[in-house]
Amino acid sequence: MGFFKDLRDMKKMADEMTDSMGGKPTLRDTVRDGKEMMSVAQQQLGQVQQMQALMNDPNARVGTALINAIRDTGTTINEDPVVEFQMNVTDADGSVYAVLHSQMVSRLRVGAMQPGATVQVRIDGTDRNKLLIV
Repeated sequence: MGFFKDLRDMKKMADEMTDSMGGKPTLRDTVRDGKEMMSVAQQQLGQVQQMQALMNDPNARVGTALINAIRDTGTTINEDPVVEFQMNVTDADGSVYAVLHSQMVSRLRVGAMQPGATVQVRIDGTDRNKLLIV
């Protein structure tokens, strides 16, 4: 008899927790949340595809960038953060310009990409504001 009493008590606790969190989600809420997650996934996939295209672009130029500031965007892809960088980019021809750039960064590399660090970049051949930290 004690086992069934414990099960009933656990169900009661679960119901109380559900009520305290605003009740059970409706089907509409679940579908809306699914659409939002799909939209985020599509954006992330687009970013990955752009990065791959830039790595394979024969017109891409090589340069360096001095990181002036970083900011966590709050987005993660496979548990790796997407970071916004404020950088001064030096192109292969020696021109220097400021760029605000967001990119997914491995958790293992975040420590090396702090303000004051210089990193290698690939710069898009047609739009110098599009780049990839390599």
